[in-house]
Amino acid sequence: MLSFIHAGDVHLGNPFKGLSRQLPEKFQKEIQEVSFIAFQGLIDLAVTEKVDFVLFPGDLLNGSGVSARVQATLMSGFRQLKEAGITAIVSFGNHDYQAFDSQPRFWPENVLVFDHAVQEKVLTSRSGERVAFTGFSYADRSERRQRLADFPSRNPNVDYEIGLYHGSVGKLGDDYAAFSVDEMLAKNYDYWALGHIHQRATLHEQPTIAYSGNLQGLNRTEVGAKGVLLVQSGSHGLVERFIDLAPVRFEALMLTNVADPLAVVEALLQSNYSLPTFLTLTIDGPLQPALRQTYDEGHLLEVIQQSLPKSSNVWPIELTVQEQRTVGDALSATHDFSTAIEWVIQEGVGTKKLSDDVPLVVREYLNQPEGQAALRKSLEQLFSERRSSDED
Repeated sequence: MLSFIHAGDVHLGNPFKGLSRQLPEKFQKEIQEVSFIAFQGLIDLAVTEKVDFVLFPGDLLNGSGVSARVQATLMSGFRQLKEAGITAIVSFGNHDYQAFDSQPRFWPENVLVFDHAVQEKVLTSRSGERVAFTGFSYADRSERRQRLADFPSRNPNVDYEIGLYHGSVGKLGDDYAAFSVDEMLAKNYDYWALGHIHQRATLHEQPTIAYSGNLQGLNRTEVGAKGVLLVQSGSHGLVERFIDLAPVRFEALMLTNVADPLAVVEALLQSNYSLPTFLTLTIDGPLQPALRQTYDEGHLLEVIQQSLPKSSNVWPIELTVQEQRTVGDALSATHDFSTAIEWVIQEGVGTKKLSDDVPLVVREYLNQPEGQAALRKSLEQLFSERRSSDED
């Protein structure tokens, strides 16, 4: 039986900046170690499950990986895999492309690294299956080259063909090795291990084309369970199973009908977070007087933070009060179009109104600074044109 782990976007060494200046000691320790703990959890899982291979389809590192701590962690983990008879297969993505020139020469021989050109590597599993792995490493941060066209069709002389691909759905010339699902299906591979999108998603089943998501959430937008896909062969081909490995969670919570800050704290404590959790908190208005006064003074988040017991597993890092307003209310209340535009962007109105059919990559784009800037520019142009029309 063939088995392997699909571990995209590990981002080992991620610094986790901008969480809070007042983090309790417990959370400070957790966040300093989180990416290393998650990576060790991945190694332990591979050894325990006796997998044949561990696949890293890009952004294994958060940068070039030159720090002594990162190098030591990688060396230790890869040696453990070697002792267990497991091969690690690595491609570099947009965050760690520079590591191609600095890292591989230090790694054990059980680590195979894809070149900038598309390569196929044929290996043998514990049970004797011949498995072909095909992939490439980024040459620069954008990687606008047509990469999928260089992938060969399925090798007829192997039992399985698996593609490693760090990129996003798009058109030729877009950033991040843009590809289409139909192009991948045309290659007739048995499994595509995707990286780059920090959210677990299956683009196609049988054969599977999937993002494993990232090993550990990196910021408040990356909520929920994070980990890897454990893939095993069976009567219905290769079947993946998600394994949660993240030692720290990012979550979002909305509260309604809370009277005062202590009621908010009580609600957080009753939420029973089992792991250390950084929380984006939304309070649905209208606010009660006690909450309103503290919020208007700008102290509500700090009051909630300082009222939590030291043993609490939850720490709110951002607070939003959601008054029951619409875009129309915001525009009719003011002719300050720039304020209205910022409200639309910061409240996420643009993404909330999207159809469920809109691809994940579009949603992610609109939640990133680049996408928000494009949306802001479009809205400014729209308002400018409307204002000129009204004046005429």
